[in-house]
Amino acid sequence: MATLATQFKAALSRIEPEVDAENAAEAHKLVTAALKADDKLKRLGISTFLIGSYGRQVSIKRVKDVDVFVRLAKATDSLRPGEILDHVTDVLEDAFLGQVTRQHRSVMIDFPDFDLSVDVVIARPCVDHPAEHWQIPEKIEEDGRATWIETNPIKMSELTTEANGDFLLSGTGVYVPLVKLIRQIRRTWVEAQPGGYYFEVLAYQAFQDLQPTENTVAGYLCVILREIADRLPDYVTEGPADPTLDERTITTKATQEQIEAAADRIAVAAQLAEDARDEGDICASALKWQELLGKTQQTDKPEYVFALPEACDADGTEKPMGGLVKGAPAVPAGRGRYA
Repeated sequence: MATLATQFKAALSRIEPEVDAENAAEAHKLVTAALKADDKLKRLGISTFLIGSYGRQVSIKRVKDVDVFVRLAKATDSLRPGEILDHVTDVLEDAFLGQVTRQHRSVMIDFPDFDLSVDVVIARPCVDHPAEHWQIPEKIEEDGRATWIETNPIKMSELTTEANGDFLLSGTGVYVPLVKLIRQIRRTWVEAQPGGYYFEVLAYQAFQDLQPTENTVAGYLCVILREIADRLPDYVTEGPADPTLDERTITTKATQEQIEAAADRIAVAAQLAEDARDEGDICASALKWQELLGKTQQTDKPEYVFALPEACDADGTEKPMGGLVKGAPAVPAGRGRYA
């Protein structure tokens, strides 16, 4: 059985959005400062919270957008979506001239120097519901009229932190790294939809239901990916349960045909992961993991996420002379490469 712990550690490093994370933090800081300086938003009790994959620290290279949840704690049910989004748009246009686009549910600020954007989502307290439930605009019509829709995105951040503390590998949280790997596999194997959050929810439910206690990243990945593959066909007509709102399901832009196609592809990916785990030859195993995780995307220089061990050729075979480079010193007796 090949677990290749060193290669998995390096793979997680390759999909980490280090530069993007720095730029996202700066963009978020600038947008938040502009919003909190506005008198009207101050009176409405503004506070901000980072949501989305970046906010939950499960994003992978590259981060193209950052979601800022703008809570207006003192807003009443008289606050109209069109009115407040108009105001927020004006505030942001003053601060970021030529970079602002008003959307149906949010206001987007483009940061071309960072090659990413910030989406500002406005929320008011949810009427007659738990304190941490909020309402965001569902859709703004041309006349400015709209309805509000209930949401609770902060809960997913809390659940993510909790799960990463519950599921450990060598004393360190393994849930967040596994979600990142699942997101990378989705990018590699699923053409468009369902999106990353959909798969994140499936991964969360798999962890909660199975309560896995594997002793390697490879082991965790095989268990969770297989569970996702088994569940996907059940969600062709209705999505998985929403872990943040009772009696709700996750919505997706995916059509039934896209979900069926994704289920077929992920089933193949799950089998490939199990084959890689069970493969006795280190090089052949590594080549399968490399195929599973694919390459980094939306980068100037795409690279394989999973690098082969130095002893392996690109075709997954062991290099001649026991993997030694010509002219390199011999390995001392009793000191094999994998000892």
